[in-house]
Amino acid sequence: MRKYISALLIVIAVFFTSCASQDFELSKTVFIEDTDFPGLPIYSEWGYNTFGAYIDRNVFVSTYNDLPAKIIVHPDTFNLYLNGSMNQRNVLLKIELIGYAPANYSDLISLNDSVVNLKDENCRVTLIEGMTSTVLKIIEGEIYFKRVQNLYIDKVYTKTIISGTFKFKTFFGNEPVAITNGRFDLGIGYENFYNY
Repeated sequence: MRKYISALLIVIAVFFTSCASQDFELSKTVFIEDTDFPGLPIYSEWGYNTFGAYIDRNVFVSTYNDLPAKIIVHPDTFNLYLNGSMNQRNVLLKIELIGYAPANYSDLISLNDSVVNLKDENCRVTLIEGMTSTVLKIIEGEIYFKRVQNLYIDKVYTKTIISGTFKFKTFFGNEPVAITNGRFDLGIGYENFYNY
């Protein structure tokens, strides 16, 4: 009987260790550089936890050390935070969609194949560098949620993968600036989705 209990405890420990390891592996960043757009990750739909864009000629990209994205829904506003680096400085790009409030990360599937005009009055884009937060005046632009899919591992729902592109023109100071070739491939789950 003791051997049976010991064997059962070992199986349970291995199972929980592999689940914890699997969750960690799914949250890691996999950066594969796009040969056509140096410094940016390739466009993918695999949950690589990367994003990138050119801000004029500067590369704004996710890093290995920081969680690249968070979604915070509060109270009726969807906030997508892209946390990365530009010119070796931490930069946060926040995209708000007012009036869209998914209850949990599985509800993000409603974004599949949708285009949001960032100039609409229900959208707001903010750039945060250090202690400076600037609400950007959008001249034109969009975010395209090209593919949103739920990820199941061993028939258990694990995450929602949101993939797509973005581009827009705005002003930094009084000078017009273009954000181009933006792409994202993000795994959204328990650790980076908040609704309160």
